[in-house]
Amino acid sequence: MKFPVSLLVAGAVATEYSQIPFQETPGVEGFQTYQSQYSEEHSIRIRHQQNDTLCDARSKQYTGWLDVGGKHLFFWYFESQDTPSEDPLLLWLTGGPGGSSMIGLLQELGPCLINEHGNGTVHNKYGWSKNANIIFVDQPAGVGFSYVDKDIPLPATSFTAAEDMHRFLQLLTSDVFPDLRHREFHITGESYAGHYVPALGAQIVSQNQLYPKRTQVNLQSIFVGNGYVSPLDTAFGYWETLCTTNPGIESPIFNQTRCDIMANHLPRCMDLTRVCYNHPDVEICQAANKVCWEGVIEHYDGESGGEGGRNRFDITHPCVTPDDLCYKEISNLNKYLNLPWVVEALAVPKAVANYSVISEDIAYAFDLTADGAISTQPQVLYLLDNGIDVLFYQGNLDLACNTAGNLQWANSMAWKGQPAFVAQPKKPWKNAGKEVGWFKEVRTETRSGRETTFAMGTIDGAGHLVPYDKPEEALAMVGKWLSKRSFA
Repeated sequence: MKFPVSLLVAGAVATEYSQIPFQETPGVEGFQTYQSQYSEEHSIRIRHQQNDTLCDARSKQYTGWLDVGGKHLFFWYFESQDTPSEDPLLLWLTGGPGGSSMIGLLQELGPCLINEHGNGTVHNKYGWSKNANIIFVDQPAGVGFSYVDKDIPLPATSFTAAEDMHRFLQLLTSDVFPDLRHREFHITGESYAGHYVPALGAQIVSQNQLYPKRTQVNLQSIFVGNGYVSPLDTAFGYWETLCTTNPGIESPIFNQTRCDIMANHLPRCMDLTRVCYNHPDVEICQAANKVCWEGVIEHYDGESGGEGGRNRFDITHPCVTPDDLCYKEISNLNKYLNLPWVVEALAVPKAVANYSVISEDIAYAFDLTADGAISTQPQVLYLLDNGIDVLFYQGNLDLACNTAGNLQWANSMAWKGQPAFVAQPKKPWKNAGKEVGWFKEVRTETRSGRETTFAMGTIDGAGHLVPYDKPEEALAMVGKWLSKRSFA
């Protein structure tokens, strides 16, 4: 989930970092520790969860922590409900920066979902572990149940986070679950994962090439929902999303006066953001963010959040919670993961005072480096050039990471498939005989002779959290991508 820009650029206040002493867990029944063969500072603590009351997954599940020196990342792993010994491995990363991946697990696509009371879960028949092994990670350290030791700085860029995650995946797919070593691996997520996922994908590909004798993470594709890739294009997409019927709405959200004001400010927003892209100095990028916020984004986001306020994650519905997140399920899962019996079942270290679905400390740390002000389009291009398939899927009713903006950066990406992608018309795709969205996709051959797909598709009637709004269609889309790398 992408935080409101106001939080990131409008004077967010730094709170005390959640720095927690490392606690060994040998006394907790069932934990096993696996030490990395490449680094003394990397190990995994993992335990098989026998408690189906915690999450009715209908397959084996495991929880634990990756220890990276003084950083400790919580994960929850579910085997496939179908053929775990053959099905691919997926990694899910929620955005933010600072959002817990438990949002993805318990509100969207996990095998179990939070119930309406926030005191338990219900089975999700559209969970993505139907035909895939899937792991959810609270990352970077400092998010959710993940934590850092005293005097250890919080991660502050997508690239630092990627280094930690790559080490984790090497250890997970070699020593912990060696049968996953050669399995197809895919990285997925949403929102700020448009930064996280390309950065991690590029880290994996480059490290595989640099160190061929070390554990190779078998990355095959990335696929991201409503990704925050290019801030420039996201801001540009605000006008189309709010001032036309292109998102699939009957009439524009904004009147002509507001649309004219936004249009007048867009050129300066675009110009300054391009300067930030070319010269990513923190002060330059923060200045660009401020101009885009005040001239374009604030006209909607300044009125979003709070019960009855605008909803930047679904422009057709008002916000239904007192906060900026607008989903009651997020409050419920936050409540659930703080219940004493849940904390005990997960064996959370006692020094972790409480679980929080959002880490404002991480958001602030990322803001100080201007990580969210740069584009990860270069990392997407690097993946395509190295034979990794790429999909960006969209809920058309989302404003925060809008379809118009993502299509804009996809069209502008200079690569072998660009002419064909730009020229290609949008084509409908169907599920169970019903048209559910449009897609564009191009397949090219890399210099090494490997074929690569770049695709963008939509799911109509969905907002920022596609698997939450359209669970059946989202699962169908994932099945198409994993099996065919195509909507066709």
